[in-house]
Amino acid sequence: MSKIVAAALATLPKGEYTDHIVPGLTFTVGARRRSWSLRYRAGGKQFKPVLGHFIPNAPEGSGSIGLADAREAARAILSRIEAGVPVAEEKVIHPKDALTLGRLFDEYEKMKRSKGDKGIKSLDEALRTVRRCCADYLDLPAKAFSKADLKAVRDKAAKGVRKRKGKVGSPQMADRFMDYLSPILNWAAKEDHIEMNLVAVTHKVGPGLVKRKRVLTEDEIGAIWAATFKLEGKEALAYGRLVRFLLVVAQRKMEAALLKHGDIIDGRWKQGEDDNKSAREHTLRLPQLALDQLGSGAADEFCFPGRLKGRPLGGFGKFKAELDELSGVYGWVHHDLRRTATTSMQNMTDADEMPLIHRDVISAIMNHAVEGADGHYLHGTMNKAKSRALELWAGELGKILKNKSATVSNIR
Repeated sequence: MSKIVAAALATLPKGEYTDHIVPGLTFTVGARRRSWSLRYRAGGKQFKPVLGHFIPNAPEGSGSIGLADAREAARAILSRIEAGVPVAEEKVIHPKDALTLGRLFDEYEKMKRSKGDKGIKSLDEALRTVRRCCADYLDLPAKAFSKADLKAVRDKAAKGVRKRKGKVGSPQMADRFMDYLSPILNWAAKEDHIEMNLVAVTHKVGPGLVKRKRVLTEDEIGAIWAATFKLEGKEALAYGRLVRFLLVVAQRKMEAALLKHGDIIDGRWKQGEDDNKSAREHTLRLPQLALDQLGSGAADEFCFPGRLKGRPLGGFGKFKAELDELSGVYGWVHHDLRRTATTSMQNMTDADEMPLIHRDVISAIMNHAVEGADGHYLHGTMNKAKSRALELWAGELGKILKNKSATVSNIR
């Protein structure tokens, strides 16, 4: 047996090495693994529990234990023995055998698809987002994913990307990532895969970082609308139709992106409680300008299909970057289309400068809940009022596009 030296842990040949500082601490080098154990006696019996494992060149947070950490763990056990306090042995899992964050996402996906329960329609987008944002941590043991790691991922998502004409921040992406990750970690905590749902104790940054107020001008509306027809490729053109559809109907991007032809009956788009962020049924009779953007297909086919058959459109960032270049309009996000449409409705007036569309109707179009005490009493769907408002806005949008030299074929 030889003494243990920290600098030599990665290169020691097969065998057992005892520490000359902490009695009973042993470093064992096997054919495939290197582990720490502590030999001690208590209650007339001898024990030799494994304290942890050492992995050469392991990244921080991997669970690999070096000499200093092994000594600290061993001393803690010996102190309990000396004080007559029972030592509860815990099974130590080798970091390579531990459930990684990537495998945790896989297990969550398997569970959700097997149940087919609430939220299944947005599952693909949710998993795509968390896997992309957590790409640097997918091989990390899930239990080692810390609050500091979560904040780092959140802040990176909030910073956005640098475009040719300036930096485009994306605090909404950070919040969306947190919203998608939270139910995954909540499930993982209940299954004892991790200690707790870190999202529940971590602040979001979107609203606090940037409160967006961007409303596209009529010139920008015309430029973006016309540019959607210049995109090249089947997927890109589907994205262009989605952008035009969002500008007409003022709905959320993913709620529209997951729309199937069978969801439209007699010109009405009916959303169930599981189909939107508000978790409320929502029906919209769509104006012809919106229906014209949906294309055609079987009832179970997506209106805005992706590259793979049976999958919705993805890669929004790539297509939007192309649209920005073609339109010359930068610094906007998809949610600004919703804000532009609703603000435009708010500004529409009659000959006497009175509002054409009441604020409550606009709120209903956005599927927002009635606030305050009124929420206990006002449960009307306002379907006819929403339909009239969208028709009025579609007509106004058509005028804007014609005034900006858009062709009739492009409007339709």
